[in-house]
Amino acid sequence: MGKPYRECKFCGAHLDAGEICDCRKPKREPQAAEGAPRRMRLVAICREVDKDTGRIAVYPINREINNEMVMAMKTRATLNPELRYFTLVSARWERFGDVITSILKRRTVTAADVERIGGIVEL
Repeated sequence: MGKPYRECKFCGAHLDAGEICDCRKPKREPQAAEGAPRRMRLVAICREVDKDTGRIAVYPINREINNEMVMAMKTRATLNPELRYFTLVSARWERFGDVITSILKRRTVTAADVERIGGIVEL
């Protein structure tokens, strides 16, 4: 009696008769429903100046941005002058993150500098 399955010649997975292995299927991004716009996600960026060394760090905050998070960041920035928070849409961060980081790492970042970046808001 033969095997009730066959093996994929590329990865060795056990397959049912007529089944196509996942390793050979083209990778597809999950898409929103037909005609529905893709939901934009906000990204928060922190600019932090080390009090002792003066070193400037710029990094994204990996949390969902909601009203409570925005209020917490505003409060922290008010109480800690070495912290500044910015928000922008994820697509902009993914595309221009390196440029935005280099601008925010400058010693002085004015409101005009932030406005010149475009698409980014300081909290």
